[in-house]
Amino acid sequence: MARPREFDQDAVLQKAMELFWEKGYERTSIQDLVERTGVHRGSLYDTFGDKNQLFLTCLDRFREGNRGHAYTILEEQGPAKDVLWRYFQRLIDVAMSDENGRRGCLIANTAMEMGKVDPVVAFRIEAYTLEMETNFKKFLMRAQQQGELRTKHTVQETARFLLNTRNGLYVLAKIATDRQVLEDAAKVAMSILD
Repeated sequence: MARPREFDQDAVLQKAMELFWEKGYERTSIQDLVERTGVHRGSLYDTFGDKNQLFLTCLDRFREGNRGHAYTILEEQGPAKDVLWRYFQRLIDVAMSDENGRRGCLIANTAMEMGKVDPVVAFRIEAYTLEMETNFKKFLMRAQQQGELRTKHTVQETARFLLNTRNGLYVLAKIATDRQVLEDAAKVAMSILD
């Protein structure tokens, strides 16, 4: 009879995700995962598969955990410009937080590290990116219906611009020491709205 697992899988996944987020996939070893999670190598393999499978599970966890966070702001009522500014302020708060070591966005980091290397990872990144784009499109369609969107570009093009701005702010926050640098970039993006 197999021994029951003696650890909280959810807590282990959270710790593994945090480690991958801090160090990246390549720089995280199985030994690092063992030390961070407190779970023996064999138990990690038995429960989550190899390092790659564990990483994919962590990406899925990140996607699920972040589905509602900042994007719920984009669903708020009020002038579109105010809503988008609150969204950017929240993003900048998170991105510049020294509490998490300014580690950026796990998805953006992974795209830069592994986007072209691993097709399964690339598929997950693309799915998450399309989800983010859809959130921006919904926001922009509402702004357009309210007569608050002023751009010669399509809603889809504009959503992709906002997605790029979002990712860029996370990358910029890794090196910027002055919050104003990120806010200036966000203000330019705000110019799409009346």
